[in-house]
Amino acid sequence: MIKKILFLMFFSTSMIFAQDRGLLNIVKNVSIPNVETAIKDAQTLKTEINDKNFTNFIKSWKKVEAIYFAGEIDDAYLDTPRYMDVFNNLKEDLNSQMQRVIESNDEPKTALFKNSFKTVNALEYVLYNDKELTSREKELAKVILDSLISHLEDIKGVYEEYLTSKPKDEKLENAIIINTLIASSYRLKEWRVGNAAGLSSKYKNDAKNERAEYFLSQNSFEAIDAILDAHKEILEKKNYYGFADISKKMDAQKELETALLKINESKAILRKLKKDDFLNAKELFTSLRELHNAYYLSLIVKLGLQADVLDADGD
Repeated sequence: MIKKILFLMFFSTSMIFAQDRGLLNIVKNVSIPNVETAIKDAQTLKTEINDKNFTNFIKSWKKVEAIYFAGEIDDAYLDTPRYMDVFNNLKEDLNSQMQRVIESNDEPKTALFKNSFKTVNALEYVLYNDKELTSREKELAKVILDSLISHLEDIKGVYEEYLTSKPKDEKLENAIIINTLIASSYRLKEWRVGNAAGLSSKYKNDAKNERAEYFLSQNSFEAIDAILDAHKEILEKKNYYGFADISKKMDAQKELETALLKINESKAILRKLKKDDFLNAKELFTSLRELHNAYYLSLIVKLGLQADVLDADGD
């Protein structure tokens, strides 16, 4: 009887401790469901290649990529997003290389010998380089999707293993969350909006819609909206101990509300713009800059944490 009481006390204490782990709860309730959706959407696209299924996969993948904790949990998976998506992180001309892959007589698995050839970006070119989808392009797309699904399953495995792992320091876990938000918001404003709109430091006053992330398939705005949704999932109050509770604990509710306001504002601005047209996106860029500053200059200070140095040249 005494053993049973002691076990119940230990179990109850463990449950309370787990409930107060924000990162663990986010991984369980947000990260794993999002990666499962991305796997499902990739499998659906592989079964039936069409615009709707491609858009669904892009949106679900962006949510996984935007809030990516796996590399911080297990550094063996730090570069996994780069194996899956090379936007703003490739010096070579991927499109011309993928055209040669399409025209090649090699078997799809042989032709797709480089990591960059098996990315989301390569998949977009294969499916949208022209108006006709050939049997060769379908075969290549399926091989690329197999690779992407494999990476997604690896990410899911990292997250599932984390649920049973020894807890990290709470401050470190909080730092992982906020630094992920900071890095994601920077990439969103600079690369995914600023570069195409001619508002980034790299392409100041040189707007070109062709620089948009998914210019060929016209899914750039869909991707941006999905990234904002991913941020919103992290920040909003949930029925479990999450980032809103961490912010309340650190007296950072006002800063959190500002970030949420900017997310909703950015989504509203996006809806008013002509699809995938960045030439009038200054208001969107400004709103996203304010979102980034809400994380980088306000929330992180209130949380008593330090921001990681951002790499401005790579994604």
